[in-house]
Amino acid sequence: MKIKLDFVSNSSSTSFVYISEVELTEDTFLEAAGVERDGPVGDLFVQMHGEIEYALQRGATVTSKEAADQLAGTHEFTPDVIQRMKDAIDQGKKVSTGSLSSDGPLAESLLCMAMFEVESDAFYINAYNNYW
Repeated sequence: MKIKLDFVSNSSSTSFVYISEVELTEDTFLEAAGVERDGPVGDLFVQMHGEIEYALQRGATVTSKEAADQLAGTHEFTPDVIQRMKDAIDQGKKVSTGSLSSDGPLAESLLCMAMFEVESDAFYINAYNNYW
């Protein structure tokens, strides 16, 4: 039997795209998620919003169709999502990418462990590319 004694990682990361004309507010996020702030999971979703906001601050803004095309090879966004980014750029919407890590706080870890897509009248988030 072999035993590995050096660093072992079971962490995962998730890259995501955020498309909108406005900043992601806590209220808009909770409404899109269908969660009441004072409900049983309200605090958790408030924390999730904070983690997404922080990831967007550390992330990148995609300002051209060429930049969106380049993401196809590095973040494994689907062709449909890449096209959605390019359409949003044409429409003058803000397109941003960010990443989450399972090594972070509970709310960030939970976001990182599941593929998710949130679409509302105010914004679109796609995080279908998780890595374990």
